[in-house]
Amino acid sequence: MAKKRRRRRKKNHRVYALVTLLLAIAIIVIGFGLLFYVQKIEVSGNDYTENEVITESMQKDTLSFNSVYLLVKYRFLKHDTPKSLDSMKVSLKSPWTVKVTVKEKTIIGYLDEGSEYAYFDKDGKIVHKSTELKDGVPGIEGIDAGSTKLYQKIKVKSHKLLQAILNVAVEVKNYNLTPDRIVYEDDGINLYFGDICVQLGTDITTEKMAQISPIIAKLEGKSGVLHLEYYENDSNVITFSEEEDESSEDDTTSEDDTTLEGDTTSEDSPDDSYGTSDSQGTYYGE
Repeated sequence: MAKKRRRRRKKNHRVYALVTLLLAIAIIVIGFGLLFYVQKIEVSGNDYTENEVITESMQKDTLSFNSVYLLVKYRFLKHDTPKSLDSMKVSLKSPWTVKVTVKEKTIIGYLDEGSEYAYFDKDGKIVHKSTELKDGVPGIEGIDAGSTKLYQKIKVKSHKLLQAILNVAVEVKNYNLTPDRIVYEDDGINLYFGDICVQLGTDITTEKMAQISPIIAKLEGKSGVLHLEYYENDSNVITFSEEEDESSEDDTTSEDDTTLEGDTTSEDSPDDSYGTSDSQGTYYGE
C-alpha cells in the first residue's frame, strides 16, 4: 500500500509539474503576443506610394499582427513588396510599433494621358498614375505609347527609340537638369527649358549632357535653339540661334546678337566647364 501511495504521489507531482510548465508556456506566449501586438506601423521614405498600400502589403499573413514576426520576415525571409518600391527596411520603434523605411523606384519622366499622368522609371515601367503633375519631372512627347497599365512597361513600336528616350531621361536626372519636356521630333531628341530648345540629335553622350547646365544658366530670359546635335562628332563648337524679338524696333535680334561670358563653371555638372563663347553666339565646349 505504501509503495502504491508513493507511486501515486510521484505521478501526481509529474502531472502537476507538466500542468505548471504548460501554464507557464501559455502565459509567456500570451504575454509575448500581447506585448508585441502591432498597434502602429510608421512609414517613411515614400513620396508617391501611399502609406496604406505599404501597410496593407505587410499585413496579409496570419502572423503579421506580431511585430517580431514582421521584423524577422522582412530581414531574413522571402517577402513581397509593392511594385513601386525598390526596398523596405523594417525595425521596431517599440514592441508594438513597427517602423518601415522604403526606397521607391525613381521617377524619370511622365506621359500625359489626358485625364491623368503616367509616371515611369528607368526601365520604362509605369510606377505611378495621378491627376497631379509632379514638379521637376519632364514630360515625354513624340512617341505613340497608346494606353498604359500600372506596373507594366511602356509599349511603343520602336524599342530602340524608347531606350534612347529612357537613356536621355536618366542622364537628365543624373545631371540635375530640369527640362519641361523631352521630345522626339525631326529624327532627333530635344530638351525644352521654357523657351529654349536644346537639340541633342540622335547620338546622346555624357559629354553633350555636361554642356547643358552652365550654358542654360547664361541664356536665362532668352528664347531660341541651342545646337548640341553635332557636338563632339564633327566639332566641339556649340551655337545658339536666338529667336527674333517681335517687340524690338529693328526686329533684328538673332543668334548674331548673343554674347555670353566665356569662363563658366557648374557645380551640378560632372564636367565643370562648358568652354568659351565668341561675340557671335558660338560656344566652344571642352
